[in-house]
Amino acid sequence: MTNVSSLGVSSPAVSSSVPTDKATTPASNSSGQNTTQSVTTVTLGQSGAGSAQIYTLPAVKPPPPPVWEKTSTDAVSKLMAGNNNALPLALRFKDLGAALLGRFDTEASNFSQSVMQFAAGMAPGNLMETTMQSQLHKTPDNQITLNIQTVGGAQVELTLGSTDTGLAVDVKVAKGALSDGDRAALSKLSGAFQKAIDGLAANPPHMDLAGLTQFDTTVLASVDLHASVKVGGDSQVIDFHADSKSRSVNSSGPMGAMKVAVDMSNPAILGNARQQAQAIAGYLKQFDYEQTRGHGDPSLMAMFKDAFSEMNSNYPATQQQAGMPGVFKLNAEDHSVLTGLADFTASVTQNSQFTNPMHGNESDSFAYDVSQNSTVKGNGQLNRAITQRQQSHLSASYHESLIPGLPLRLTTDKNSQNYRYTQIDDRASSEANIAYSLGALTRASLTQSASQSTRVQKYVMGNLESDVTTPSSSTWVMDYLKQFKAAQSGDNKRTSLDAYGWEQTLASINSMVVFQVDPAQLSGRKSTSSQ
Repeated sequence: MTNVSSLGVSSPAVSSSVPTDKATTPASNSSGQNTTQSVTTVTLGQSGAGSAQIYTLPAVKPPPPPVWEKTSTDAVSKLMAGNNNALPLALRFKDLGAALLGRFDTEASNFSQSVMQFAAGMAPGNLMETTMQSQLHKTPDNQITLNIQTVGGAQVELTLGSTDTGLAVDVKVAKGALSDGDRAALSKLSGAFQKAIDGLAANPPHMDLAGLTQFDTTVLASVDLHASVKVGGDSQVIDFHADSKSRSVNSSGPMGAMKVAVDMSNPAILGNARQQAQAIAGYLKQFDYEQTRGHGDPSLMAMFKDAFSEMNSNYPATQQQAGMPGVFKLNAEDHSVLTGLADFTASVTQNSQFTNPMHGNESDSFAYDVSQNSTVKGNGQLNRAITQRQQSHLSASYHESLIPGLPLRLTTDKNSQNYRYTQIDDRASSEANIAYSLGALTRASLTQSASQSTRVQKYVMGNLESDVTTPSSSTWVMDYLKQFKAAQSGDNKRTSLDAYGWEQTLASINSMVVFQVDPAQLSGRKSTSSQ
């Protein structure tokens, strides 16, 4: 029979609640060791037997209470107390960003707090505590910083940081005081900031930045976010910027790098929400096609698609309504051959891998870039010209096993050298042209082209058996001059049915504006020209 009993003084319970003292540490003796004692005995043998043997097991020391930077019972500190012991990063930062911005509902003062949890048996002392608090605030393993510039000139900086043992937050207001309007605008971003944090802290990280683009540009001048979070031992770094004229997001990490930059300084080319949504959907479809064709990393492409959609959605209402006062405003026919999106540049590049030791020049790679650029000229409504160009380029390469479903493991042994090595080079472009002279339409056309080059090398037992390059290309041209001129010169007595039919025609034209990267799909369209 075995009897287990506990002897000695029991250890105090450990609580993660906000402390009532500046710092809480376990009691220690002169050697710095925790003096809390606990002895557990195990008795082996028959009950009551005089020869029973007693063994003493080592005492299990509980962790000391958490160490806080300062005493506080505010909402942020309470959240930190509950979050500090959470393991996933997303849970450690849960609701903290929203709480930091939510403080501006009631106050606009600076704020700093940190909490650390040391291991059982540790008595770090004041010097170590101070050093680690400084590390939490300045160089933590994971850090997310939001910088906001108000139109009035004040600057607001919010920072969240974490390590394996602690959590820290900072709020700083500089270069001016915050007005009631400033504080209200800041508070409105609390949910968007938290969504951004939750996305970046997820594993794998994803983009959820759309809310940070939706701020009142008459109150807040700019919003910037910087994040560096650990993903499988590597850092994922993300930088985001938004103001009334531009937006951008850059990211680099273990999978690769991506960036999207949007220029909203030319509001004349912006379409309505339906047109913009249609254009975004068209681009995402092309991205999916290229990712599949080039064997791109799905997670990296998902981040790129999120960034592209979010940077090109919810343009400031003031921008869309402004047009170009005193210069010109586009009509329905003009908009039908444009994407409706602001100009942009975007790219995604996967980190290359060299997986074949016998052919060091062969890589598994994926690099894609896409852009739109619009040129607007004219001296008034009667004399205007717009050219909008879209382009994309994919360069990719990958290895495949000769037997579908069989994993490829390339070594220096020729017996492993049975594979296909594919290299891809795709290009696509589109150009829309619209021009008026003395109020008369002189040009209205849309030209698109797509080309692909696919080179496949087949190796068997290390020997090159075939090397085939397959090119394909297609061009599509549509001249709308005659059709648009007829519509614009029609009398004002057209029926509502005629008007509806013309709206549907313009919608059909607009559905083909986003370039097509597959030559086979492009060749299926009919090409026409004005007579």
